[in-house]
Amino acid sequence: MNLRYKLAFILLLFVSKGVSQWEYRVNNSNKSIEAVGSVQFNFDIQDTITISLTKSRKLGLDFSLQANLFQRNQKYYVLLEIADRKIKVKRSLVLNKQLRILELEDLISNEKYEVQEFLKILKRGEACTLTIRAEHQVIQGYNSLSGSVSAINSVLNGPIL
Repeated sequence: MNLRYKLAFILLLFVSKGVSQWEYRVNNSNKSIEAVGSVQFNFDIQDTITISLTKSRKLGLDFSLQANLFQRNQKYYVLLEIADRKIKVKRSLVLNKQLRILELEDLISNEKYEVQEFLKILKRGEACTLTIRAEHQVIQGYNSLSGSVSAINSVLNGPIL
């Protein structure tokens, strides 16, 4: 095989490994298991929003967005676009720079989802566009759902620590 083809093949392997934005973690200090995806944003200060699915004895199944952006006394409008669906966060709670998502609603069909039902939609998608509107700013980011299915399934089917 030509050296150029070998180098191209090796480069392709590294690129495909780096594409996944989701990972599965065991957090022994919090006694939880997590599926974590990241969304990159560039505005006044660079920040990263992390999409987190956690399962623990303390909280049960918890779906949240984590970032320095979230302040306790502010209201947020959050929209997740997956395939042709536009789903907004209907009920949420802000704690410790986390927006804990409790209920979601499909804007087209007006169907409401608990977290476990929404995860089925999330796992079927290829990408998710996240839009967050705070008081004086609107930010938008993109998350490739590559690797999300196995990470989410590992949390859903994994043991409670």
